[in-house]
Amino acid sequence: MLFRSPDARIVLDNLGQALNDPVLRGSRMRIAGHTDAKGSDSINLALSKQRAQSVADYLAKQHGVDAKRLDVAGFGRTQLADPANPESAINRRVQVVNIGER
Repeated sequence: MLFRSPDARIVLDNLGQALNDPVLRGSRMRIAGHTDAKGSDSINLALSKQRAQSVADYLAKQHGVDAKRLDVAGFGRTQLADPANPESAINRRVQVVNIGER
């Protein structure tokens, strides 16, 4: 598993701790992967799902988060963070959203 940002592991470790907190332990989370607009739709969709799955795998393996609580989704380039700059690095991301109780 490779995380490009040097701070990514710190962020994921903090997230893992938060997900194990009693306040969030009953919640399901959507792990949503996104890409920039470079490349084909099919490649971006696969890449975004792989990106999200890497985060989910890390949370499960390193922090014991039940994989059933993690809804992994890939959105490719369909939800750009910066539509005015479709090839900007800010569009390549993973978002974590609380989607409610299990």
